[in-house]
Amino acid sequence: KYIKKPEYTAEAVGNQSKAAKSLCMWTHAMDTYSKVATEVEPKRQKVAELNKKLDAANGALKEKQDALQKVIDEVAGLQKKLRDTNDEKERLLAEAELTKKRLARADILTVGLADEGVRWRNTVATIRQDIINLTGDVFLSSAAISYYGPFTGVYRNEIVDEWLKATKAVDIPCGDTFDLREVMGNPVEIRDWNLQGLQTDSVSINNGVMTVRGKRWPLMIDPQGQANRWVRQMGKERSIVVTKLSDPIYLRKLEAAIRNGNAVLIENVEEVLDPAIEPVLTKAIFKRGAQKFLRLGSEDIPYHDDFAFYITTKMANPHYLPEVCIKVTVINFTVTFDGLEEQLLNEVVSKELPEALAKKTELMLQLADDRKVLASLEDKILRLLSESSGNILDDEVLIETLRE
Repeated sequence: KYIKKPEYTAEAVGNQSKAAKSLCMWTHAMDTYSKVATEVEPKRQKVAELNKKLDAANGALKEKQDALQKVIDEVAGLQKKLRDTNDEKERLLAEAELTKKRLARADILTVGLADEGVRWRNTVATIRQDIINLTGDVFLSSAAISYYGPFTGVYRNEIVDEWLKATKAVDIPCGDTFDLREVMGNPVEIRDWNLQGLQTDSVSINNGVMTVRGKRWPLMIDPQGQANRWVRQMGKERSIVVTKLSDPIYLRKLEAAIRNGNAVLIENVEEVLDPAIEPVLTKAIFKRGAQKFLRLGSEDIPYHDDFAFYITTKMANPHYLPEVCIKVTVINFTVTFDGLEEQLLNEVVSKELPEALAKKTELMLQLADDRKVLASLEDKILRLLSESSGNILDDEVLIETLRE
């Protein structure tokens, strides 16, 4: 009750006595402490009690969190195991699918190679023997292209027989027989020639080989005009130009063809050729930088590598001077008995059995197409086999090509 009195303040008591001021301040402090202690102590006890409850709750929470973390870790482990299992499943499915495809391709490969194996083995054996005979066969082919063109089939056979005997006498390896078409001809190309009008007898086929394979331009003895018709048909791909030496502008046509890479056929020549075409016959080509030129008359003409030159005569037994013969390949296209027989047979069939002739023509065209496709596929298969790396059963392009 003294504390509440207005005169019992530290300032008022201090005016009377400094010692009493200190006691006054102490009493005020004790009074304040008493009030605070009375209010705070219950709260402090309450706080202590609540802290105990909080610690207990935190302990329970920690246990739950630890348990939850354990469950989370187990779930994460199970999820990882699930992912690994799914990955393994996908890998096995992919491997199973790949194995299935490989089995299918292996079946195709086995069947395809089994069918081709016999033919390929025979081809390999033939090629090995051809390699042994290569020297003599190439020698005889060069001789045939160079020398036996002007002769008929009978004389050609006699010449070849003598060449064969002489070749074997000096131990040059060569085949037991010789046929130019077998050494220098391409069966697919020959079939195309037949479709273009070249007769199918051996003499005509050999004439075609000499025409295409010879290094000199061909001069064809063609009284029946068969070579002329064949060359016209064959030359369509090169936009062939047909002219005569009597044509006043034939040199301009020839010049344009040399520039553009076209084929030229000069028909119905006599025993004397125009000296103006000698540079063409001798292939007097020269280079200026990277460009090829040929001098025709007084002008240098750019020379195109696709240019082709053919000459035909209707004279049955012409006499060409040696200086002409050494510049061209003289080829005798006079119709043979076999060729005439086949033509007459075709004429009879066309009159009596036109359906059979049409069927024959259709089959020839189909056979030519099939041979082209076969040759193309063989080349593609060999290329793919040489380029293939890794497991051959994974090469879909190769397997598909072999299936075709």
